[in-house]
Amino acid sequence: MTRILILLAFLLSLGGPPAYALPIRTEILGPSLEPIGRANIYIDYIELLDLSGASQGRVGFANFEGEFRLLLVRDDGEQSWVGSAANRRLYDRTGKLLAFYDWTTFWIYVYAPDGARLGQAKCIAFRGACAAGVAGYLVGILNSDYAVPPPSPPAPAANSGTAPVTPPPVSF
Repeated sequence: MTRILILLAFLLSLGGPPAYALPIRTEILGPSLEPIGRANIYIDYIELLDLSGASQGRVGFANFEGEFRLLLVRDDGEQSWVGSAANRRLYDRTGKLLAFYDWTTFWIYVYAPDGARLGQAKCIAFRGACAAGVAGYLVGILNSDYAVPPPSPPAPAANSGTAPVTPPPVSF
């Protein structure tokens, strides 16, 4: 018994590599449930990557006019703001509705405005931000070939209580 305690004390004194809980990694699944991307989930933002591991963009909260908003930013060297999310809806910079998203305890689901299922991902933490980021990835707003329209004053969203607004430039 003494030998076991000495061995255990020795092993504990050696330490080991530090264990980090973040990021939480998850795969983004397309409509036929095949992996098409990845998400790294941190406390204050979600990083979206393609299957090769190249960063495509981020989603995070920003304070704008005293209100926190979920903003999507493309990793294009300029950190271009490409969209926002509110009330389980994803909008581009002009306020055009791009997708709906919702979540359960473990899964988030993304749908096109016509109701077609775009994909899903398993998100066990920060589901609202994770869902908005996955929606942005699935609709292609983070792709470099997606034409980002110039900002314009958005129209109020029907029955949502809040309309997407044009926030100031943000970098993560």
